[in-house]
Amino acid sequence: MIKQNNKIIVVLGSTATGKSDLAVQIAKKFNGEIISSDSRQIYKKLNIGSNKITKKEQRGIKHHLLDIAEPNEEFTLYDWQKKCFQTINKILKKKKLPIIAGGTGLYISSILQNYQIPKANSQLKKELNKKSLKELTEKLKEVDKHSFKKIDTKNKRKVIRALEYSLSFNNSLIKEQKTTECPYEYLVLGLDMPREILYKKINKRVNQMMKIGLLREVKKINKKYKDNNYPSLSGIGYKEIIMYLNKKIDLLEAIELIKKNTRNYAKRQKTWFRRMEKQGIKIDWNKSFPQTVKLITNFIK
Repeated sequence: MIKQNNKIIVVLGSTATGKSDLAVQIAKKFNGEIISSDSRQIYKKLNIGSNKITKKEQRGIKHHLLDIAEPNEEFTLYDWQKKCFQTINKILKKKKLPIIAGGTGLYISSILQNYQIPKANSQLKKELNKKSLKELTEKLKEVDKHSFKKIDTKNKRKVIRALEYSLSFNNSLIKEQKTTECPYEYLVLGLDMPREILYKKINKRVNQMMKIGLLREVKKINKKYKDNNYPSLSGIGYKEIIMYLNKKIDLLEAIELIKKNTRNYAKRQKTWFRRMEKQGIKIDWNKSFPQTVKLITNFIK
């Protein structure tokens, strides 16, 4: 058996580029286990809308960090990073290859650049939650102008998160993440495709989600969790259907909005990955599977 020592593989890319399938192929070939780096697939019951990999698609490969939180549970970047490091170490102890796969760039960067994330300050959060969105955005503009310009300032949860970071570390969530050396050697594989092809895949995927029961899934979750402000339900596919259920838009509008928001998300993912490269993280893009096998073999020897 090849000894992996302290090495990990990362498979990243925009939504609908085939990351999950490639990760499974790599795990089959190199005795690996997969760690999901998707900020929506951590939630139980959010299956269709998050495009969560099914048991059949997992093909017997152990997958980690799926279904680890309830939809009404707060699960932060700090929580995910901590669990990811713990999981990597457990996989390495078994002499197996950890493969991080997903498209949430913030999650991936938190591992490769070893973000120093403040533990949630419940008292600070409680104080911030009492303030209005206007008060919060004014405060963010004062203490972290860069984040103020970059994040969705209509999303109270995101404004609070940026303020928590700025007030805890006295710097910017977006611009100046405190980082340190990654505790692992890593090889990063990226998947991309021409925009026209990707957008067709996204539109087709959304149609398929509706066909297999996205509306039914969201109705069920919406009935159980009446407070739609949970972070889990702010994800694409859920927030648009909830708008339909609340009679703000019709169903066709909701479907088209899911497609549009997913396409926009894919653009943001590409921007994030480009920024990672500018920050010194090498990404090997669009390698054939034989090329991928060769790269990994040379990396873990």
